[in-house]
Amino acid sequence: MAAMYLSQTLLIFWLFKNGFGFSDLIIYSLGVYVVALVGIVFLPKIKMSAKRAMFFGILQSALIVLVLIKINSPLQLYLSAIFSGLNVIFFWIPYNTMFFKFSSESKRGTNSGIYFLITPIIGITLQPLTGIIAEKFGFEIMFLVGAFCYLIPIIFLKFLPDFEWNLNVKEELSKIKFNWATLFQGMSSRINYSLIPIFSLFFLKTPKQFGNFFGYLAIITAIASVLNGYISDKIKNRKIFFYFFTSLAVVSFLPLAFVDNIYYWGIFAGISSLCMNLANPFWLTFNLDHYKEIGVDKTMALREFFLNLGYIFTLLVVFLVFYFTSSTKISLIVISVLCCFFPVVSYLQGVYRDKINTGIIKKEL
Repeated sequence: MAAMYLSQTLLIFWLFKNGFGFSDLIIYSLGVYVVALVGIVFLPKIKMSAKRAMFFGILQSALIVLVLIKINSPLQLYLSAIFSGLNVIFFWIPYNTMFFKFSSESKRGTNSGIYFLITPIIGITLQPLTGIIAEKFGFEIMFLVGAFCYLIPIIFLKFLPDFEWNLNVKEELSKIKFNWATLFQGMSSRINYSLIPIFSLFFLKTPKQFGNFFGYLAIITAIASVLNGYISDKIKNRKIFFYFFTSLAVVSFLPLAFVDNIYYWGIFAGISSLCMNLANPFWLTFNLDHYKEIGVDKTMALREFFLNLGYIFTLLVVFLVFYFTSSTKISLIVISVLCCFFPVVSYLQGVYRDKINTGIIKKEL
């Protein structure tokens, strides 16, 4: 996580500084998730040690930024997107699987909260630090330092538990119902994790401002995660929290399109990030509950499949609306309104509404 923040916090800012515009950055992000989705479905059936997969994933994380240290061609952007998409497959899927495979099933809500707490806790310090390093020593030095830091997780890999990791979920897709709730989770997540950073470029003009801004977002989002998960486990009624925080999260996106100065952007982007962090543990726990019959390994791969479908949908909608209207504001309004259907779609799917709510088609098992 530390290496990721040091190497990737300012990546979008660096690309923008090198002449890549709004459409280019959307296409770059879109390419990442297209690669990930295609890989999840069509890569040959892979069986390997989870730690070996994560080793490859860590190397790909370093390559994401190393290929962009000196930009001479737009092709480097696409190469970086390929490495980033492969990183989703080879690092994040086995990492997520490992985290929940070796944690208590009875405390999944708490564990989901801890999972989402780790990232902002690290980001509070390191994201502002990236801006300072970039301004004082240059982006190239910052990227090299970040890439070098990936040696640390490689060393610590040997201390992690291991298991056989099986990637391909193509066969499983024929045995499950379409998971609309997780697709909409992916759609909503990209507003927070892709569009807010890109739109922030219109308000934040220096690396230090950019790093401090995301350090600020980390501070205001770090507090809620564990508390939410703990309450969910104690009350054993995740339905209330799922629908309440989902509604809160998607509605919080709507004001973003109407902001025209840095102060209001900071306020409303902060509110959106906070609401997302309130909802995230319950979205993750839902998937663990939804696919509990097939195990954590396949659950995390299927979750990533539907999330990436949602990521692609959001970025494609934003790109197409911008292409035809030349308005970043309209593109953000359209996707924010679409995301407001998330709680409705979840209810129609039966999320935490039915006594037995699984994503498995029984007759095919």
